[in-house]
Amino acid sequence: MKKIAKDQFPVVFENGKPQAVIVDVRTFDHMVKTLENLKQLADDPSEIRWIVSLVKKSKAYRATHPDEVSTYNTPDEVLKALSGSNPK
Repeated sequence: MKKIAKDQFPVVFENGKPQAVIVDVRTFDHMVKTLENLKQLADDPSEIRWIVSLVKKSKAYRATHPDEVSTYNTPDEVLKALSGSNPK
């Protein structure tokens, strides 16, 4: 899979703030497949709670740091950042 960079997708702004990203169909399909795979991996309720907690932490961090760009080179870096108190 090629590396996905934030700057490769057009951003939709509203009142000078980024609100949405336009994603090509191929990337969108990949994102949907990834989410489906996560669902399949999360048969255990404790895994589901763990994933939900990571999403909540990420959303809370994004809310307090809306202009910060988070980039990671590997899935392990993402998990490490989300599991800690300070995602990069």
